[in-house]
Amino acid sequence: MSDLELQQRQVLNLFERVSQPFSPKPNITFEFPNFVSDWIFLQSPTDLSSKPGLATPASAPTDGLNIPELDLVKTIPRGRLFSNFHPGHRVAAYTLVKIFKDAPTVADMLNLAAHPDVHDAVNEHIFVYALSAALIQRKDARSLRLPPIYEIFPGKFFETKVRSEAQINVQQKKEPATQEPIIIDKNFAATNRVVENKVSYFREDLGINSHHWHWHLIFPVEATGEIINPPDRRGELFYYMHQQILARYDAERIANGLARVTSYHDWDEPIMEAYFPKLTNANGAIHWASRPAGLVLKDINIPDEGVELGIEFQINNLELWRTRILHAIHKGSVAKANGEIIYLDETTGTNTLGELIEASQWSADKLFYGDLHNFGHIAVCYIHDPDRSHSENMGVMGDSVTAMRDPIFYRWHKFIDSLFQQFKATLNPYTAQQLTLEGITVNNVEVRRNATSDNPRSNPPKNLIITGWQESIVELDRGLDFSSLRPVQARVTHLQHEDFSYRIQVTNSTKTTQEIVFRIFLAPIADEAGRPFSFREQRLLMIELDKFVVRVTPGANMVKRKSDDSSVTIPFERTFRDLEAAVPATPLAPGGVPTDLPTDRMTNFCGCGWPDHFLVPRGAPNPGMPFTLFVMATSWKEDRVVNGEDSKKLCRNAASYCGILDEKYPDKRPMGFPFDRPPDKMITTLAKFIEKSPNIKTTEIRIQFEDRIIRRFPQQ
Repeated sequence: MSDLELQQRQVLNLFERVSQPFSPKPNITFEFPNFVSDWIFLQSPTDLSSKPGLATPASAPTDGLNIPELDLVKTIPRGRLFSNFHPGHRVAAYTLVKIFKDAPTVADMLNLAAHPDVHDAVNEHIFVYALSAALIQRKDARSLRLPPIYEIFPGKFFETKVRSEAQINVQQKKEPATQEPIIIDKNFAATNRVVENKVSYFREDLGINSHHWHWHLIFPVEATGEIINPPDRRGELFYYMHQQILARYDAERIANGLARVTSYHDWDEPIMEAYFPKLTNANGAIHWASRPAGLVLKDINIPDEGVELGIEFQINNLELWRTRILHAIHKGSVAKANGEIIYLDETTGTNTLGELIEASQWSADKLFYGDLHNFGHIAVCYIHDPDRSHSENMGVMGDSVTAMRDPIFYRWHKFIDSLFQQFKATLNPYTAQQLTLEGITVNNVEVRRNATSDNPRSNPPKNLIITGWQESIVELDRGLDFSSLRPVQARVTHLQHEDFSYRIQVTNSTKTTQEIVFRIFLAPIADEAGRPFSFREQRLLMIELDKFVVRVTPGANMVKRKSDDSSVTIPFERTFRDLEAAVPATPLAPGGVPTDLPTDRMTNFCGCGWPDHFLVPRGAPNPGMPFTLFVMATSWKEDRVVNGEDSKKLCRNAASYCGILDEKYPDKRPMGFPFDRPPDKMITTLAKFIEKSPNIKTTEIRIQFEDRIIRRFPQQ
């Protein structure tokens, strides 16, 4: 076993049953790292000799480990829920991230993480968050893969009774071949009598919630330069990623006959959308709180009780911060604490505003402009017990893993997005010249279903995308609080689409080969009542499907692109067992293709990206739901961003929503271009918007939902 293979197995071992005392698996040994001998040690030693697989080198002390900063990490006790929106929780988590990152080598970091005074003493949620973040941020750990968060903490994804069923399966001691997976009900949180439950398949999807977790892991709020360099255009990514979530959610709502989500900006207004998550942190018997309909935001005054880190603020603070941010938007500038003025221009303004609203460490003045986004999450997650008089836990809005399950998440982020849209409205509309690429004409655009074993027709109808359901297997036994010598599996049902390809006919009337960026978007044509959208409405519903670069030769060209290759999505994550059996990741050549292995769309992803199975909205039953497909050609020479010389990458994310680790965002254009700002007032339709741009083409397609199981690669 190579060092890299051993480290990958150590990573997986560390993420198994994290609430239990750590127990190395056979053939995996963790050695107490020599480098900690410079730290202070307790007089009450931890006896490592009693723990098989944990070894102490002769040159290291045998005392228990006491890294001074661990006292801060342990301010959130084991067994308690963790919120990366809570300032105190974030500080504790990133203190541990720094401890892990400061380890001289990856081997030292993993050995340190296995030590009982770390693994068995800190909050299990903080442990997973910190080790995951450190593995992602360390360049020398990029070959190592994280297991899916839903297999580490199944209690954050599956209802409480699933654990009981799993325990029964284990006790029956059935042979693995005869053991049936536990069936996860798509609608376990509510019945169809609850209107919002029509889109629960979106809000409670494993891939969508995993994406949100990974995004906030890669773009942390509290991290300083000691942990990561300021990510390129991080604030703009915060805006764009969440704006795209809203556009996608609205498309699902329209497909189900629901109105678009409304902004939650009147904080005296009762929240009428109830949410009962039915989730329990089974390992600690701690439940996520429910929120009945009709509750109103109240001042938060939670004392520090030893089991709950205190937090206090008034709802008036949210109103004050909103006022100050709006004033900055309409003044066109923000002021730093030292008096320096930062202008909100069309190049960097969105990024400056994003850092301000999310209140990251790169906020111009966090004290003055506040912590609007994060404290909004906190206010909602404690709305049911704002001073913990009833000793209730927080709701799902407090955790980035679970927040997107709650309908109020989308209303809160609609308000957050409205701040960005007010800024975008201050910018000049794009001119016809900015929207045109000289010498390039997109003549025709269509989509075609790819032939599969289920769909063998060689000439399927064009401009039709079929969606349905897919059943996938996930493994629960690594995340349960009891041991199992055999797999405990669950079968989840999630949205899926048939494979399709874009076919773009483009004419290059210049005399030289041109490198072209194709930008593909999709938007519904009409609302839930069938009323056509104006362009000002439709631009906010534009969903980015792909962005890619091709060379087009002089004359006529046919460009084909598979839906699998999207720059927005990543495949379904691999399970613990998949990762154990897989070869270690290898560096990627430019363009993301492994240098010495066949292309494998299931490897070399760092985990951040929209799930591939939700690339397109669900659509409607036969004859389908009409959408506008939009394709735009722009110049790669003008849009290109030059990054470092080291072009070999150890992982790839879906760059459109997640950027590229340690490098600049790979596109000079504003995120969401050309729909990121309102058009001229005279332009009321999409046709009018593109009429002077031959490099843009639209076509109407239909997305048809069929209530059946779709067999699509990768089938799990």
